[in-house]
Amino acid sequence: MKRKSTALQGLQKIGLACIVSKRALRFTCILGFVYISACQPEGVRQRVVSSSGFVESEDLFTPVDTIRFDASVVIGTISFVDISGNGDFLLTDVVMRALHVFTASGDHIRTFKVTQCNPEAGGILFSAKFLENGDMMVATSQGVYTFNADGSCKERLPTEIPRSPSFCERQDTVYFVSPSRRPRPTIHAYSIESGAVREYGLRVPQFPRTTGVKRGYRGRQIACFERGVFYRYAEGSDGEPLFLDDDPVVHRPMFYRPPKRDATSENIAGDLRDLEKEFTYSNGLFKLDDDHRLVTFEYLAEARMNIVNMDTQTSVSTTTDRFIMLATNGFLYVSGDNELLSSGEIGNRTLEVWQFHPFDLSSTEPLK
Repeated sequence: MKRKSTALQGLQKIGLACIVSKRALRFTCILGFVYISACQPEGVRQRVVSSSGFVESEDLFTPVDTIRFDASVVIGTISFVDISGNGDFLLTDVVMRALHVFTASGDHIRTFKVTQCNPEAGGILFSAKFLENGDMMVATSQGVYTFNADGSCKERLPTEIPRSPSFCERQDTVYFVSPSRRPRPTIHAYSIESGAVREYGLRVPQFPRTTGVKRGYRGRQIACFERGVFYRYAEGSDGEPLFLDDDPVVHRPMFYRPPKRDATSENIAGDLRDLEKEFTYSNGLFKLDDDHRLVTFEYLAEARMNIVNMDTQTSVSTTTDRFIMLATNGFLYVSGDNELLSSGEIGNRTLEVWQFHPFDLSSTEPLK
């Protein structure tokens, strides 16, 4: 299967620092040579739109395929999945510390490791994605690397790029989000063509301790669309736009219970457990297709997903107990069972493919 906003403009002068006030909004910009910093305005008001209702998952998604990966290749665990424009799969295997490439039908193409770029790079694999130019980008605990389509090492990205598991590509720029950075979370934008790095300061979270700890699904905290880039905070009910227009909209499911207080540093583990019982926290953000973003919530939530139609600015909630590995081109890829081989042995874990059917608001109903 093929993969089927006004921006804050950075000032271009070198070494300039400025503070600009306009319509009572405050901006702080610190600029460097190829490292440019910008920020979102403080105090921006977002328009909150309530979810239109609840739809059963079987009315939104239809199982259409099961991907079985070549059993001759031992996959320790599938911790992250991406798919290329021609349908090839890129699997991140934390146990084997390897990246596996398979065809759309599950045939093995190649396996490679980050140590091909750096023999001393024995860190943790976070996530890996195909780039539009055919290269592959891999985020690890020791840096970010790019690989050629044949699996050979290309380069390590500048050290200014944070060791963030979550990134996405839009218009030849890769965006890395660091929601736990204090005092202000950031997004770093890396130009594939020029190598320049630009930093965007995001809005300061209302509950910074909880935001810093609740990092959610590894690699699924940012999503790139043609219309813009969206990121997620645990305290939020929806993805938030990086590039703010005149009417930023955030969707709120009916089951969402907005957090009212932050975690304490004295007993943060116990406090988080109490907070999860009182309030609702999101944990993932996906690009379902060009017009729909999907937000997932922690298991205690009454429903596990909210799907936003960005054209109509409507949304519906649904639920599933399946673990979502990937969403793209109008398909969900969820973790399946291990394949039972003809020999009686247990093979690799499968991926189940569900096709998305855009919702009809006339079929929604209130949550019970």
